Amino acid sequence: MKKISTAGWISNPTRGTMSARTGFHCPRNGFWRPTGGIGEPLFVFEGSLMPTHGGNSIEWHLVDTRPGHSGLD
Repeated sequence: MKKISTAGWISNPTRGTMSARTGFHCPRNGFWRPTGGIGEPLFVFEGSLMPTHGGNSIEWHLVDTRPGHSGLD
C-alpha cells in the first residue's frame, strides 16, 4: 500500500483551518479555494492530488466539507 505524504499539508487547529499545496495529496474531502480567496471553490477528494490554479502551483485552503455546499453561504 502506498503511503500518502503529509509534507504538503498545513493544519491550524486553533483557527480550524487546513491547507494543502498543489501536487500534494488532498488531506480531506471538501471544497478547496486558493489561499487569498481568488477563484471559486473546487471539490477535491481525499487522496487526490491538489490541482494547479491558472497553470500555477498554489496553496489551497479548505472551505467546507459538507456535501452539497460550496463554502459560499
